[in-house]
Amino acid sequence: MLVACHKHSYDIEPDTIRFHMPQDPILLNPVISEDAYSNIICSRIFESLIERDRKTLKMKPMIAEKWTISADHLTYTFNLRRQIVFHDMKPLTAADILFSYEMMMSDKIPNAHKKVYYKDVKSISAPDAYTVVFRMKKPYAMALEHLGGFEIIPKHIYSQGDFMKDERNLRGPVGSGPYVFNEWKTGQRVTLSRFEKYWGEKPEIRKLEFTIIKNDAVALQALKKGDVDSYNLRPLQWTRQTASEKFLREFEKIKYLATSYRYIGYNMRREPFNDRRTRLAMAHLMDLERVKRTILEGLAEVTTGPFLPQSLQYNKSLKALDYNPQKALELLRAAGYAPDSNGRMAKNGKPLEIELMISAGGGFADQFVSIIKEDFARVGVTLNLRKLEFQTMLTKVNERDFQAVMLGWSSGIESDPFQLWHTSQRQKGHNFTGFGDAESDALIEQARLTFDDTARNAIYHKFHERVYNDQPYTFLYTSYALIAVSKRFTNVNVYPLGLDMLEWKLKSPAVH
Repeated sequence: MLVACHKHSYDIEPDTIRFHMPQDPILLNPVISEDAYSNIICSRIFESLIERDRKTLKMKPMIAEKWTISADHLTYTFNLRRQIVFHDMKPLTAADILFSYEMMMSDKIPNAHKKVYYKDVKSISAPDAYTVVFRMKKPYAMALEHLGGFEIIPKHIYSQGDFMKDERNLRGPVGSGPYVFNEWKTGQRVTLSRFEKYWGEKPEIRKLEFTIIKNDAVALQALKKGDVDSYNLRPLQWTRQTASEKFLREFEKIKYLATSYRYIGYNMRREPFNDRRTRLAMAHLMDLERVKRTILEGLAEVTTGPFLPQSLQYNKSLKALDYNPQKALELLRAAGYAPDSNGRMAKNGKPLEIELMISAGGGFADQFVSIIKEDFARVGVTLNLRKLEFQTMLTKVNERDFQAVMLGWSSGIESDPFQLWHTSQRQKGHNFTGFGDAESDALIEQARLTFDDTARNAIYHKFHERVYNDQPYTFLYTSYALIAVSKRFTNVNVYPLGLDMLEWKLKSPAVH
C-alpha cells in the first residue's frame, strides 16, 4: 500500500500555479495597457507573429510560421499558420493582423508608447488570408522585432462595442494564446485556464491564478502556508527569512539579473529640475552604495543609464555618480541656492523642497526614501513623500503633473530608446521628463538606421553618455529577480531572459 508522505494544499488543486502579484493589472487590453502587471497576464492570453526566444535570444515563429525580408530592408512578409483559432474557436487570419495593427495605430487609442515603433511603416496589406506584408518608408534596424511583436486580437470581437471599455468579467480578453481568461476579482485574483485547442505545445499546468497581495510580509506568509506557489522575494526575505531547512526543502530559490531598472525621474519643464545642476546635485545626495548594502542586501547593481547592464547597448565605461554632499552643495550654489536663516537651501526666498511621488504599498520606495531623506536634510533640502495608487500615479505622470517620481522600466535585452527619450515623445509619449535636443534625437535616429550590431551599439554608448551627462533620471538599480518556487514544480529553468513559466511541470507527490 502506498501512502503519501505529506499532505499539501495542492492535494485540492494539483494542476494550478498560484503566482503572487503585488497589485491589480490596470487593463487587460494589450493594445492599450502599459503597466507590467497587465503585460504579465496578457502575455499568457495573447500572442504575436513572432517573439524572441528566451534561451537563444533569436526571433522564433509563433502565429507566423515563417517570414522573409527584402534585401533593401523595406518589405517584410509574414506567412501565418493555418490551424490557429481564437479562444472562441473562430479562425485567426490575416484580417485579424490588419485589424490589430490598425487599432494600435488609431488616433483614438491613447498608446503613444506603442505607436513610435511603427512610425516608418508605409503600408500593411494581406495578399491572401494567411499572408501579411509590411512595407517601410525607410529601413529600421529593429523592424522585424516590432512588426512581428505586437499582440493579435480577434477582429470579430474587438470591432464591436467600446474598444476603450474595461470589460473585465463581462467578456474578458480573448486571444489565441495558451491560456483563456476566466475571471478577475479586483483586489483578490485573476484566473486563467489552459486553452485545450491551442495550436502549439500545450503547457502541462491547467490553471494559472494571480493572487493579489499588496503587503510583502503577508505575501511571504501566503507562500510559506502554500497559498501561493511562486513569489518574487524582497532582498531581506531572500537573505534572512527564507534560509531555514524547512523552507529550502519546500521551495527552490532562483536568482538572476532582472530585465528592468529603477529610477527617479524629474520634470525638466519646471523648477527646480529645469536646471541640470540641480538634477546632478540630487544624484550626489543619494548614497546608492549604502542603500544597496543595507536595504537591498547587496542584491542589485547600481546603473548609470537607459539600457540593461547585461545588454551590449550599455556603456560600461561610465561610473555611477558618487555620494558627495559637498559636490551637491557646490552644484546647488551654482544654481542660485544658498542657506537661509533656518539653514535651508533657498532661492529667491523659497526653500528647496522636493516632492517625490511613489506607489502606495510600502516596500523598497519607502525604505529608500527613509535613508536618503536624512542625507537631503543635512544639506538643507527637504524631501517630501507623496504616496499614490499606481494607476493614479501613472495618470499624473502622463499628464506631466509631477516634480519627481520613482518608477521602473522593464525592457527587452535590446531596446530602442525612441519611446522614452526622443523629443517627439515629450507631449504624449513616455518622454515625460522632457529630455532631449537635436543632438540626442540624431543619435536615436542614426541607431535606427544602423543594421550592424557593433556599429549600432557604439551609437547607443554615445547616447547613454548623453543621458548620463544630462541626468533626466537619477538611475538607481537593476535588481536581481529573487524567485521562490514551490518544489512541487519541475522543469523550472533560468534563461538569459528569465523564467519560462509555460514549460513548468507538476512533480508527482512523493510516496513511500
